[in-house]
Amino acid sequence: MSETTSSAAHAHHHHGGHHDFAEANKAYFDEHAPTLEQEHPNAHKLGAMVIETMRKTYPALFDKERTEAMDYACGTGNVSLALRPYVKHIVGVDISQGSVDIYNKKAAEQGFSSEMEAVCAVLKGEPGELGGAKFDLITCSASYHHFPDIAETTRALAYFLKPGGSILVADLKAAPDGKELVPSTHHHLVPHKHGLTEEVMRATFEGAGLVEFEMTEAGTFKFSESTPEATWFIARGVKPAEKA
Repeated sequence: MSETTSSAAHAHHHHGGHHDFAEANKAYFDEHAPTLEQEHPNAHKLGAMVIETMRKTYPALFDKERTEAMDYACGTGNVSLALRPYVKHIVGVDISQGSVDIYNKKAAEQGFSSEMEAVCAVLKGEPGELGGAKFDLITCSASYHHFPDIAETTRALAYFLKPGGSILVADLKAAPDGKELVPSTHHHLVPHKHGLTEEVMRATFEGAGLVEFEMTEAGTFKFSESTPEATWFIARGVKPAEKA
């Protein structure tokens, strides 16, 4: 997850003359990874809220004996730490090496290295990535609003799901009045500063070949005094099971 309205944003590179959000996020989180928890002390609360809502809504997806999980755009590990007690193993993935280093340091210090580990990578959804690993569950929290092309990102993530596996995305729900939910100081990091609508998320998931789309509200959360209180959603999509 992101540890700000964030977690190092995992995104693919923009081509042409567009602002490169992926590079901007990588640079920002490499620089700020050591101080993110001081800058955003509420991030732990958001991670706990997100995982609690995911578990209550989709309890069958969390099996300590079986569930192989990926935490995409994992940042320094707040969401993975909240998720760890409920799954067998977690691979965190982030484009920020600085964030990955802190994630793995936290895991080692708390004795969880055998249960959660992070790698620095830009995933494209191609054979050979992550050693060919496939996952029962992929989580991505507070990061979709950082991705310039959420359709491309979702297609890449769907590649890493096992048949019947699920992706759960937690992010900012667009406000009815269309107000900006991200402060101007972070606009260079966030292409979706108004949040994301259910219509956009449904089209994105279905366009990636995912089925059984659902979107529920996780609650309201305020990162800091400078950000408005916003509603957070959980969106679920399932990779179709292979036909016999």
